[in-house]
This record gives sequence, structure tokens and C-alpha cells, in this order.
Amino acid sequence: MDFTNRDSWEMLLSKENKPLSMNELDQAVLSRCLGGQPRGWEDFVDRFMGLVVHVIDHTVQVRDLNIDNGQRDRFCEDVFTILHHDSFRLLREFDGQCSLTTYMTIITRRVVVRLLLNRKATASATRSVAA
Repeated sequence: MDFTNRDSWEMLLSKENKPLSMNELDQAVLSRCLGGQPRGWEDFVDRFMGLVVHVIDHTVQVRDLNIDNGQRDRFCEDVFTILHHDSFRLLREFDGQCSLTTYMTIITRRVVVRLLLNRKATASATRSVAA
């Protein structure tokens, strides 16, 4: 595609010519998981475990917080539990408007922020009761 030509840019940005957001590996892993194939869920977890851990670490770091390995593991478990909930409802809702990696990043960040806010609220309530 010639990107020096304005028509090429307009075609690239038009909704009718939306580029495919998901690579073949992600498509295969997601399809196997949602299709209930043997090891489909395990392969999905294996594919995205590193990303989820990275997003957890980054989300905690930008908030100047510290978590230990046990807390990180629980956050990771919570992310995958939420994804597995209701027959993979969140994964079934994936519409391809972004990459699966971006979608997983958004879900992970939202779950971690919610968990951190709940942890902060619980700690605050505990301090209030103790005072």
C-alpha cells in the first residue's frame, strides 16, 4: 500500500477496511478455549500468563505500591477466574475492535485496580474499627 497517497490512508482508516486485529496464534488459542477443546483453557492461560503478570506489576508500580509474590499470584488468579466466569463471558464478548493482547491488558488493569481499591477500603475500615 502506498502511504504517500492520501487515498491509501483513507482506505486504511475507513471502517470497511478495518485491519485484522488478532494474529493467527491468538485466534487459534481463543477458538480452542471458547470451543471447549482439550487443553484450550490451559493453553489460553499459558499464552497470556506473562502479560497478566506484567500488567499487574506495572499497575501496582505506577501507583507507588508494593505487593509480594503471594499477592501477585492472587491477583493473577482473580483475573483468570473472572475470565473463566460465566462460561468465558468476557472472552465471548471480545469483538476484535482491538488486539486480544490489548483486550487482556484492559481487563487485567481493571481487575487489579478494583482489587487495589477494595484492599485500600478494607484497610481503611480496619483502621477505623481499631481506633
